[in-house]
Amino acid sequence: MGKLKSLEHKIKAGVFALARGFLKRGSATEPELYPRAIRRVLFLRPEKIGDMVISLPIFDALRRKCPHISISILGSPVNHSLIKDDPRFDAVFLYTKSLNDFATVRRMRAERFDVVLDMINDDSVTTLFLSQLIGGDATRIGIGKKRFAEFYDFNYVHPDGYGDHIVEDTLGLLLPFGIRPEDVNRYAPPHISLDTANRMKALAQEIGVTGERRFVGFNLSAGKPNRIWAVEKARQLVRAILDYSPDIDLLLIVTPKDRDRGEAVLKDQHGSVSMVPPGLSLLDVSALIAQMEVLISPDTSLIHIARSFQVPVVGLYSRAPKNLRLWRPLGQPDGAVVGDHIDDIFDITPEQVFERTVSVLSNKEAPSA
Repeated sequence: MGKLKSLEHKIKAGVFALARGFLKRGSATEPELYPRAIRRVLFLRPEKIGDMVISLPIFDALRRKCPHISISILGSPVNHSLIKDDPRFDAVFLYTKSLNDFATVRRMRAERFDVVLDMINDDSVTTLFLSQLIGGDATRIGIGKKRFAEFYDFNYVHPDGYGDHIVEDTLGLLLPFGIRPEDVNRYAPPHISLDTANRMKALAQEIGVTGERRFVGFNLSAGKPNRIWAVEKARQLVRAILDYSPDIDLLLIVTPKDRDRGEAVLKDQHGSVSMVPPGLSLLDVSALIAQMEVLISPDTSLIHIARSFQVPVVGLYSRAPKNLRLWRPLGQPDGAVVGDHIDDIFDITPEQVFERTVSVLSNKEAPSA
């Protein structure tokens, strides 16, 4: 944890200690919600892109079960591009860690939500305070709370305290609405507009993708340095895939800051390989992924976007047990190549990733990692 993040946590802990006595406790018994009487709900999800992606099945399930309920979401600047035009939501608010948040809280309070759901699967001072400030008399629902459980009317904790896949665990938030997790469709992709879908189909055709060719993506970027693979390993994997099959169109996906790495991987390559053009949005890239036969990627949000479209993945994971258990590719036992290191993916070899990619392309399940 960085020094600034550690300082932030200490400050929040101090604020919580001072404010604890003024916080509203949850009800003594778990609430029995009457969905027909609920009009407005607010979900708190001011986190990363992947956290929002794995939450989409909840919103779809609530829409289907209770179409009369107005659903609002509090996101972050990081995940805003994913949700800003999504018709699942009647209102989208942003938590920016700035003075603008005071006005945002006032607007949300004015909505008089019937239910506020804190989606952060842990004790979070931020969302605890937001649920208190915004909620008023609303029913407050949390997940995975330990020290803060007493401040929520309902708190879902996985029976073994550890959980299985993060999508499965998060669905527990629906229990107070009378929606059983086992009845929910786990695959809920981001909303892609018709215009975006058409533009990205045209872009794929420019790359060379046709019905007779196989479209494979390779994401080189990750939000954390310990999930970024070496350029030379990426080059070796690209060469191996292109040598394996001449009918593959390989697209490298990079963030703007990683375009130099993409160029280094492309250098002197032979075959149908290209890099995403600059200026694409997250939803543009998602629309490209939806057309792919396989996506290769380190453990990032793109893994979860691909699986939401049920596109097979080859994900590069460290051996950190909790992260692998919770964030592995959804519903795909052969989707993870797992290194021997707990903290990074640096020891994963191009040969391992190539073999798993060929296995997935051949629709033959490789041994689970």
